[in-house]
Amino acid sequence: MSLLSPSHPGFFEILSSRRAYTTLLYLLLSLATGILAFTYAVTGLSLSLGLAILIIGLPVALLFLSGTRFLAVAERHWLKALVGGEEAEVPPLLPVGEGWAARLGVLVRDRRTWTSLLYFVLLMPLGVVYFTVLVTLLTMGLALVAVPILSLLHATGTSSVDLGGPAWLAAHPTLTAVLCGLAGLTLVPLTLHLALLLGRFQTWLARHLLVCA
Repeated sequence: MSLLSPSHPGFFEILSSRRAYTTLLYLLLSLATGILAFTYAVTGLSLSLGLAILIIGLPVALLFLSGTRFLAVAERHWLKALVGGEEAEVPPLLPVGEGWAARLGVLVRDRRTWTSLLYFVLLMPLGVVYFTVLVTLLTMGLALVAVPILSLLHATGTSSVDLGGPAWLAAHPTLTAVLCGLAGLTLVPLTLHLALLLGRFQTWLARHLLVCA
């Protein structure tokens, strides 16, 4: 899947794109989901290895791997609902096989079971990056858009907020407000475009690491 797909919206058209906002929501929530997934992967793997010498080690490990596949399928559904893209058929919760023993054997031997664990470990640092970058850009963009509004309210006496800034900017409040507003109107759509590209990257990563049908 190309990051710059033909269906990518125009620069300002993205402001009316529902998919851009749902993708942004997914990326912002990935901080929380990434922490939960990382905790599950590291704790489950450590517990399974620690109990490997005991009789309960095998059931715990199988339960952990089954939970990993369940979370991988849930992540595919979550991505498909919020980010979209050319998503393949979502796999069943358990591998196809004749009987439970065969299914559990496929679960253990399936390379995607283990790469799904890698995906969940990567999800936390990626979530931190997504959240930090997008929140910073959105905050800056919305703050710049608010500058001409606050400047107008200040000029009419409706607001007592002093925008301050360097002496040259304070000496040219109208020009400063216009430039800040234009910068904000540029930065907000750019942030949404970046969110779409990051969402497509996340879909690509999921396609190559998570369990597949």
